Amino acid sequence: MDAEQGKKGAGMPPAVELHGPVNEFHGAHEHIIEGLHALENLPALAEALERARQLAHLTLTLFDRVVHEHHADEEQELFVHVQKSCTDIREGHRVQELVARLAADHRRIEKMWHRLRPAVALTAQGKPHGAPGFRQDIAALVEIYLEHAQLEEEVFLPLADAILTRDANHLAALDIALHLRHAPPTRGSYV
Repeated sequence: MDAEQGKKGAGMPPAVELHGPVNEFHGAHEHIIEGLHALENLPALAEALERARQLAHLTLTLFDRVVHEHHADEEQELFVHVQKSCTDIREGHRVQELVARLAADHRRIEKMWHRLRPAVALTAQGKPHGAPGFRQDIAALVEIYLEHAQLEEEVFLPLADAILTRDANHLAALDIALHLRHAPPTRGSYV
């Protein structure tokens, strides 16, 4: 008998007349059959839980390392070098406005991540987090970061490139600064 027949037959009258205590067993499997049908969903739910756990781990790494370092590189190197390389007052004001906006975005994104991180960490451990508004908070973080990235990619970076490429030394200085930030620390010799 397939699962659908088992489900249909569980509440049906017996095919033959049952007597006395044997009749008491009729329908007793209904709850068990419902449980078995629910059990059929368990593999898909377990796979979804594992995917959620893996994604949460990747997200922790993304924000704790990649995003954090990216923001630091921009604020401590890129923004500074572009501001120092401005030669025109209007251009300088525009750069200052953009840098202020992008840095404010960084703080806002980091604050949102700080609130979301505990729930993401629990998800990475396969534990329930019970965070109210989790779905909405993630959607808001993604939306804000996408807007931030678009502003940076479409407006700030082309302007930064135009400013820095006027003088090859300015571009080289940024390149060296970024290289030094990411170079492995040197070991001193102990003599």
